[in-house]
Amino acid sequence: MKPISVLIDLDRLKDLNTGLGQVAEFFGDEISKIKDENFRFTLLVPAKFKGYFGNSVDYEVVSLKRRYFPSLCRKYDLWYTIHQDSAYFPSDRRTPFILTINDLNFLGEKSPAKAKARLKILQKKVDRATVITVISKFTEHAVRENLNVGAIPIQVIYCGVKVKTFENVQKPTFAPEGDLLFSVGVVRMKKNYHVLIEFIKLLPEKYKLIIAGNKTGAYAEELQQKIDVQGLHDRILITGLISEEDKFWMYNNCKAVLFPSKFEGMGFPPVEAMRFGKPVFASTYSSIPEVSEDKAYYWETFDPEEMSSFFLRKIEEFYMDPSRPEILRQHSQKFTWEVNVKSYLELFRKLSDTIWHFTKIKS
Repeated sequence: MKPISVLIDLDRLKDLNTGLGQVAEFFGDEISKIKDENFRFTLLVPAKFKGYFGNSVDYEVVSLKRRYFPSLCRKYDLWYTIHQDSAYFPSDRRTPFILTINDLNFLGEKSPAKAKARLKILQKKVDRATVITVISKFTEHAVRENLNVGAIPIQVIYCGVKVKTFENVQKPTFAPEGDLLFSVGVVRMKKNYHVLIEFIKLLPEKYKLIIAGNKTGAYAEELQQKIDVQGLHDRILITGLISEEDKFWMYNNCKAVLFPSKFEGMGFPPVEAMRFGKPVFASTYSSIPEVSEDKAYYWETFDPEEMSSFFLRKIEEFYMDPSRPEILRQHSQKFTWEVNVKSYLELFRKLSDTIWHFTKIKS
């Protein structure tokens, strides 16, 4: 029997500086390494990424025709989309369709009316799904609470986490002298960065905080204003997007990673930090404790005095225990793209009977 044709929607490669852009890149890189005669993979990509993952996979370029007239486009035996906001769907409504839901963070970020509209759109996609995958148990709970999934199976498959590595990386020009603390992620309200301002003010002056991520928007402007008012512009730096080389240097050389976020489908930075053996100070919100388990230090309150005293106590404990970095590195290995893609291959195989049955009907 001919191989099952699998379309994998990687349209988010268009935004490589976002979390989903990196998910698309790393998933594509790993799936292109798979040699399985039962499957033939086609990657749906922006035009400039055609051929990006080599010749072991096929490519389809995103197009207005695929978006608005899918019935006129090539058909596949199985369709997998890596995120719930994709605008692309199988040509045939009977095609087995795997939908990943990364999070329902918009429920806490949008107005009730906008959140309701987003749920309505997502529900239509859920209704088409053969299987739903989610990137944490926290997200699974949110999906079951807010969407009608009926008998559709839901499977938790954690994302892989990967930081690109480099040799002979130079210290970034934005990095000051001192003991550097690192936060990375889009600078929006959900990341809760404002709680770090008074926290940093109460720490010894040797500690400097670097916040790296897209800083367009009102929240980032307000954050910078608060930093300036507190006279902390030389101790808290909001850099905007940084290069992969600079990110690698920061993880290698920072004293700790701070992650006070309130809304995360999974949350990559804590695992990235642990990959480098660095301590993580995080909130107790959403999926963060699920993923980081007891390997992170958790702020139970955002009171700046309690945050700072807890931090100073725990960071001293961490660096007095030489076994801690390796414990964190080992924990981070639970979340690799090899493990992630292996889980999806197992899911594809589970659906194979349905796919082969559907293939017989078409032929």
